[in-house]
Amino acid sequence: MAAVTIITPFRDAARFLPGLVENLRLQTMPHWHCLLIDHGSLDQGAALAEKLIRDDPRFRLLRLSARLGFDRQLPAIPRNHGLSEVETPLVAFLDVDDLWHPQKLERQLAFHQQHELDLSVTSFCCFREANQTLGPWRCPPARVRRSDLRWRNPIPMLTVIANTSLLSEGFPLHPHEDYLLWLELWRDRPGLRYGCLPELLAFYRLHDHNLSRQPRQLVRWTYGVYRAFGTPPPQALVFLLRWGCAHLWQRVLDRLRSPHTLNSLAALMEQHPLAWGH
Repeated sequence: MAAVTIITPFRDAARFLPGLVENLRLQTMPHWHCLLIDHGSLDQGAALAEKLIRDDPRFRLLRLSARLGFDRQLPAIPRNHGLSEVETPLVAFLDVDDLWHPQKLERQLAFHQQHELDLSVTSFCCFREANQTLGPWRCPPARVRRSDLRWRNPIPMLTVIANTSLLSEGFPLHPHEDYLLWLELWRDRPGLRYGCLPELLAFYRLHDHNLSRQPRQLVRWTYGVYRAFGTPPPQALVFLLRWGCAHLWQRVLDRLRSPHTLNSLAALMEQHPLAWGH
């Protein structure tokens, strides 16, 4: 029986689908489900996905129309649609353009269950092409306090495994849905059991359509998160300033952490996961 369901929304991302499907098939822990959720693709991505997963019952394709306008900017809509279909006790999130180490599920599930966590994360790094040297990598904090979340989002979605019951109300309908969700969870569940496995198990792909490539929009959305969370405007501006400083400092740290010691993604996929600090 599958232990975890992976939710993967996509829209006009046919070029990434073959790699995504192959990447999940390489997982050393084979007992998973994946919900591929087509959010109104116009590039025949759904037809390609159907072909790619035809002989693998672990995948399921869901089709969801996307209305024009604001809805097309809300990843929360397909993610919530996926959550409504989850039947496993655990859920994970992998965007169609990102990748996991083959041992990601095996190692993180063991860690998650051993420590009886509600939500766990791992280290991650950025890449552009599989044959290029990996960029600087980041390790989320071992502990997340509610006060920490006021000025940064330290929980990378592509690394998350969560108890399905924890996400019973779904993601907020906001462009920065994950950040707002973490704020709400840490407010409403003070006893939330969180843990970080400090191993490099997830890989965020850099390309022209990343949210990080739209800094002005990201600033607006982050301010919108604070306001949606009920923060008064003056305090929200203070939080936004601290958030901006934290982002700038992270860029400095990324430059200091030279990527020259890391292999290409293609090489790392064949090795044991790297531990943070090694």
